[in-house]
Amino acid sequence: MSSTAPQAPSRDRRRTRRWWSAAGILGIACLGSGAVIVPQAAEHWEDLTETPQIAAAAPASPSAAPVSTLDPDAAQPGSEAVASALRTAQRDFRGGSLTAQVADARTGDVLYSDDAAKPVMPASNLKLLTAYTLLSHQDPSARYETGAYLGADGRSVVLRAGGDTMLSPDEARQGVDGRASLRDLARQTVDSLHHRGVTGTVPVRLDASRFTGPAVSPAWSAEDVASGYVTGVHPIALWDHHTQEPADPEETSHRPDDAAQDAVAAYLRELDAAGSAHGLSFTDAGAADAQDREASQRLGAVESATVLEQTRYMLDESDNVLAEVLGRNAAVAAGKEGSQEAAIALVRETLTRDGIGVEGLEQADLCGLSDRNRVTPATLVQTVQHAVTADDARAQLVSVLPTAGLDGTLAARFEAADEAAGRGYVRAKTGTLLKVSSLSGVTTTEDGRLLVYSFVVNDLTDLTAAKDMLDRSAAALTRL
Repeated sequence: MSSTAPQAPSRDRRRTRRWWSAAGILGIACLGSGAVIVPQAAEHWEDLTETPQIAAAAPASPSAAPVSTLDPDAAQPGSEAVASALRTAQRDFRGGSLTAQVADARTGDVLYSDDAAKPVMPASNLKLLTAYTLLSHQDPSARYETGAYLGADGRSVVLRAGGDTMLSPDEARQGVDGRASLRDLARQTVDSLHHRGVTGTVPVRLDASRFTGPAVSPAWSAEDVASGYVTGVHPIALWDHHTQEPADPEETSHRPDDAAQDAVAAYLRELDAAGSAHGLSFTDAGAADAQDREASQRLGAVESATVLEQTRYMLDESDNVLAEVLGRNAAVAAGKEGSQEAAIALVRETLTRDGIGVEGLEQADLCGLSDRNRVTPATLVQTVQHAVTADDARAQLVSVLPTAGLDGTLAARFEAADEAAGRGYVRAKTGTLLKVSSLSGVTTTEDGRLLVYSFVVNDLTDLTAAKDMLDRSAAALTRL
């Protein structure tokens, strides 16, 4: 309960308003599998079913900002109440150095700050900046196309990598990973070649010019690459840069030496299988020159899951490689080179354009894996707050953050009694490195006020203690 709320509503009325608030935010995430519903929904079904649901990623029609679904008269908690709640949540923590900021989502008013202007290592909280930049420059309903084109000689095939790195080699899947199938593309290609009268052995060349620069960032340690936490980044790949379908999204084994070449090899196998009945065989002819491909020469195409679905997958699973891919795709969408360097520059340019402070920002990658990355909690809070109040595609960012106790990297969090208040209300990006644990996102107070927060622990000595403290802190905000 807020100690500063004038004429506080009754407990039952406040509970209803809070469920409206949570549903307004959580209901945005309608990404193919239906709207996300918070735990214990059956107890509040009447409240939830009366709440307007906002469709995600409608073509050319971004969702309304989540804050627009909230009661503007909900009491903003006072700074003293926030500080008191956080002191209680953090008083026994000795597992590292904490920096933090809390702000009101609607107004941007800073309600709490603990060394929030200090540049710290963010770990995967850096992915928030990547996602914000992507949604600033690309339609969330857009899809990445992998296309096959007839070569200039009239009898070769150019496989054009369009930024989909979650291709299936065989049958298309319903989920995000494996949504587009190279088998489908091969069959389309063979049918088109047959109709054009092409026979015999057909050379296949790969146009991978969408991405430039080194595939492996010099900012990544050799140990992290060898362990599979990240790998060489290409504009075409199977299974999110794996050599086989991952057993789960967090799978770090089975990384390819060259993801693009693996995709070409899979495409060739499917081409040979489909082409044998038409007197066609195929051979790898190396790289194709970068050039615009005419639609009239297109032999076939397959499309990925939407940009928003891939963003959700990236944030839910804290997927380093996909973050690097989507960052480069954002750069291409903004008319820049598809390189890590250009994407990093675009992040800073986008934040600066939107009035988000970048003091102390040092960015070495797009996924947060490098220990050279530095960002302030103030920048993380401002980024999320700008997304919450945006009236365009950026507003979708909050809808694709993991929900405490429900999905993604927060599915198994907020389990203790003093953390449980955050379940279903807290939405956040987690971050974990050897010396880092972080949590940045939003939650709704009991009065129905949306708060934005960033808690970052550096010099970590006890990961379990840090995670519990971060969860207690977010839950404490939820109880205000």
